[in-house]
Amino acid sequence: MAASPLFSAKIFLEDYFEKHITVQNIRIFFNEKPDELLVLSEDLKGYYVRNLNKPGIVLNEKGQLVGFVEKTGSVGYVSKWWESEFPVTLVATDVTVTGYYKGYRITIPDPNVSLEKLQAKVYMSEYLPYGKLLKNYGMHLGYYENGIFRINIPKVSKKVILLESYGNDDDGKK
Repeated sequence: MAASPLFSAKIFLEDYFEKHITVQNIRIFFNEKPDELLVLSEDLKGYYVRNLNKPGIVLNEKGQLVGFVEKTGSVGYVSKWWESEFPVTLVATDVTVTGYYKGYRITIPDPNVSLEKLQAKVYMSEYLPYGKLLKNYGMHLGYYENGIFRINIPKVSKKVILLESYGNDDDGKK
């Protein structure tokens, strides 16, 4: 007796989905417009932002990292990430390395990595709040090539977006 077409299609689909892993990207804030906060002024190391009431990280309107919340309140303060110190993740085609950003330079403590030959995109560390999310969306801080960090400083207009801190940290970074 021949199998019915529906049964054959069912068997085909079950076999197909068992062999092929399907990955779906889910947007977190799909229907919500994030709260935009007004930038009041800027100094050499950061920005003064109105109604910055919670700790976290701050992005510009394009989703690029601007900095870390240092002070909260009716007028809060955001330190520019390029004036801060924090761990980073360097992603090359064949290797992922953890390093540390400080003073426009990146230090890589792993002696097995040849720094002169490394060419990689630099992201905020995956182990910091929102680090993995920013990396997955391609929001890199710059490029590391031939021992030199080529920094990508974001433009900040009138408004910024706060991603509230989660976890045990108090100031948006560890």
